[in-house]
Amino acid sequence: MDPTHPQYSVVAAVYNEAENLPTLCARLRTVLTGLAADSWEIVLVDDGSNDQSWAEIGRLHHEDPHVQGLKFSRNFGHHVALAAGIEGARGARIVTMDSDLQDRPEEIPALVAKMGEGYDVVFAVRGERQHSAAKRLTSHSFFWLLNRLSDVPYPITGSVFRIMSRRFVDELSRLREHHRFFTGLTAWLGFAQTSVEVTHGRRHAGETKYTIGRMLRLALDSITSFSAKPLFYVVYLGGAISLTALLFALYIVIRYFVTGYTTQGWASLMTAVTFLNGLTLMVLGIMGQYVGRVFEEVKNRPLYIVESTTPGYEGRREGIPTGQVRLGDLRV
Repeated sequence: MDPTHPQYSVVAAVYNEAENLPTLCARLRTVLTGLAADSWEIVLVDDGSNDQSWAEIGRLHHEDPHVQGLKFSRNFGHHVALAAGIEGARGARIVTMDSDLQDRPEEIPALVAKMGEGYDVVFAVRGERQHSAAKRLTSHSFFWLLNRLSDVPYPITGSVFRIMSRRFVDELSRLREHHRFFTGLTAWLGFAQTSVEVTHGRRHAGETKYTIGRMLRLALDSITSFSAKPLFYVVYLGGAISLTALLFALYIVIRYFVTGYTTQGWASLMTAVTFLNGLTLMVLGIMGQYVGRVFEEVKNRPLYIVESTTPGYEGRREGIPTGQVRLGDLRV
């Protein structure tokens, strides 16, 4: 094996998943050894965990040098952690997945086989989802809306489980926006992509880190990161309300001349005023989201800060984007 150019890299973001890591690495080791003998690596990115995840990553690396790890200085977010792992991965083919084992390592050979047909990206589509009915409904509704608002050539999915070619990952690493949505970025890039249906596993241990609040923030970030259409729809909505108000005023004038009756009522007036004020605040909020994103980007801060790495891990040195932390310069 050439340790600097393995055949496969598997990247997983880790946030308080200490209980899952031994089983994850054991199952990955079995699958990857069957695919590429000794030519593989596992890159685990600790996204500011406050449990024993980093200690567990260090123990796994000590037992098997194929397991590499990066530790962020704080929590930067799931999709930023995936970016860090991808940018340091050295494999010719890179697999991304979650670390809770809902993405089953045993499905990787199916992704590999499909990629062999000439694709740069093969993303997993979960079959029988192991989520609640309410979560399945809200997730389906969100991605239905996002795909209609976004001008991308491939569908944006909820699962990060996929395999990507080296040339695709090199282009993905050039995208430096701070409000990141991993599956949206991979859909936007293009190249030859397809999907494979896989079995959705159950979480091995612990609880999901995506609370309702985090999912709502992700939804808002995703929509405003990948489409300006909400701004156009606000224009249409404002025009429709203005037209409605004009038609209503015309109706009042005509009714006055026909019947001599004038519209009265404090309640109807306050209802209209309250509705329009609420609409105004909503429009300002949408515009503020876009302005805020511009504010974040012009500061040009790095996407993440790496506090430490497992001993001997340098990551991929060549082609590191401007502003990226150079892993080879870190002190462990």
